[in-house]
Amino acid sequence: MGNKAIKSEQQLVEGLESYLEYGYIDPFYINCDSFDENADQVEEYLRYLSSINIELVESYYKRIIESEVIWNDFFKSRCIFRLLLSVSERGYAFNYLNENSENLSIPILKEALSYFFYSKNDSEARLVPEGLFKKLQARYEEVKDEHDAKFYHLDEEYNNFVKAYCLS
Repeated sequence: MGNKAIKSEQQLVEGLESYLEYGYIDPFYINCDSFDENADQVEEYLRYLSSINIELVESYYKRIIESEVIWNDFFKSRCIFRLLLSVSERGYAFNYLNENSENLSIPILKEALSYFFYSKNDSEARLVPEGLFKKLQARYEEVKDEHDAKFYHLDEEYNNFVKAYCLS
């Protein structure tokens, strides 16, 4: 938030709504060290808002993931990962992955595989929709040779996932 001034919940919400509608909070915000300064600014807003209203933050994660205005798949992958870690929204994340498995971006697929690998011993993680793992495997097979798959080290995440669940 540039000037680091404390913003009210209403100001944070207005900024996030602007991001969802236009793809930015402040058109004059510049961060030369950032690949996507708009996503960085939104992360900051979400971080501040999480101390006020976590349920609202989780609803913004969902809206960002589903947004057609937001094109940053890396940012969307961070949102889905946070929902996977959320006890109250994990079911939404599982359903999203299940319903959109054929079109998951490489960053989102990587985060899903990573989540399932690290949460193997978590009983909640075992409540996945039937067939989701097969769908994730099928999506991996479709994208594994793309340049981004190598960039995001998708092979490593996939191999860990397959070994953890004895899938082949």
